[in-house]
Amino acid sequence: MSAADPHESSGAYVLHALPEEERRAFEAHLAECGQCQEEVAELRATTALLGQLTAEHPPDALRDQVLRKVADTPQEPRPHAQEAQPHTQEARPHTTAKVPGRRRPARSLILALAASVAVALVCLGLAGWQHQEASDAKDHADRVEAQAHEVQAQARQVEAEQKNVTKVLTASDVRLQTQVLSDGATASVTFSRSEGSATLAVSGLPALPAGRTYAAWFMEDGTPVPAGLLSGDPGRRVTLLEGTLDDATAVALSVEPDGGSPQPTTVPLGAVPLTA
Repeated sequence: MSAADPHESSGAYVLHALPEEERRAFEAHLAECGQCQEEVAELRATTALLGQLTAEHPPDALRDQVLRKVADTPQEPRPHAQEAQPHTQEARPHTTAKVPGRRRPARSLILALAASVAVALVCLGLAGWQHQEASDAKDHADRVEAQAHEVQAQARQVEAEQKNVTKVLTASDVRLQTQVLSDGATASVTFSRSEGSATLAVSGLPALPAGRTYAAWFMEDGTPVPAGLLSGDPGRRVTLLEGTLDDATAVALSVEPDGGSPQPTTVPLGAVPLTA
């Protein structure tokens, strides 16, 4: 604490930065000095407000940084001393009255520190927002990439099916068989024994309710073998049947639950014979 002017120790006192001996001396001065009492009260209110601005416990190094800042910050220069008075002037009694116009460097330091912390909090908030924005953008990019991979996989599957359909349709032993089904629809099967594949085209099939789909079956010695489901509008596309012909003698069509079933659950609408 400055022996010449104890008023300058109020800031260090509020920050608990005074050595023990100087703290006791300042507290003795504080008990008699109304100006310092007012300043200490204001500084404590400011530091309390500063504490409300911080949402997290400050790091241990922060106090040391603040104390170094206090030590490194020069005090306001003293006003030039009045010209020497004649030695005959009577000595004036000591008084603790406020000095008009006196600057309060300790309070300015606290307010500057509060502003710095507030700016730091804003910067941290901005950094968090930017991090969230970057994370959201990455998630969106990952979803778009996954969707692109799915579309590419579907495109490759359609391309492969089209190639197999072309092989069946251009095979030297290709055959075409047509059959009218029980509901009046028409089913046409194009097949090739050499390719071991067949396609199914239908027309006139009614739309099914939700949860139901059309399923195709290879009939081998009277036993149905799953040959795939008719996706979308079955009347508007040629479906490459799954599996190989082997010893199949007919292609049957039935109505099944979504996702199909290992065996027909309804009476088949009809069967197209695979005769040479």
